[in-house]
Amino acid sequence: MPAKKTAPTKTAPTKDVAATYITAQPPDKRVLLEKLRLLVAKGAPGAMPAIKWGVPIYAVDGKNVCALASFKDHVAINFFAPPRVLVDPAHKLEGAGKTSRLLKVRTAADIDSASILRWLKAAVAANS
Repeated sequence: MPAKKTAPTKTAPTKDVAATYITAQPPDKRVLLEKLRLLVAKGAPGAMPAIKWGVPIYAVDGKNVCALASFKDHVAINFFAPPRVLVDPAHKLEGAGKTSRLLKVRTAADIDSASILRWLKAAVAANS
């Protein structure tokens, strides 16, 4: 009996849910979120975005690392890591919880790439 032929499987293109979220934001917020998204790609390579709680949450191996969100007066990146690993001598991070801190970004000048990359790497390491 000849081998049964099967149709080749089609792989659906991966939809970048973070890009979709960012595109839906007002232009001033979109620019800031895109800068943050590029930093996430650099500081947390392999982190995959999914929409949770209405915003893009980036995870590595199923563990949340950070989130991007747009608000009325700012955008934010939330780092999911214990505050003790998020070294912040300039006190730019906000929050009082035990598992995360938030950086509010109102202008491009608020984006300190070196600090954000350091916090992303710390969040990835804390969640490994």
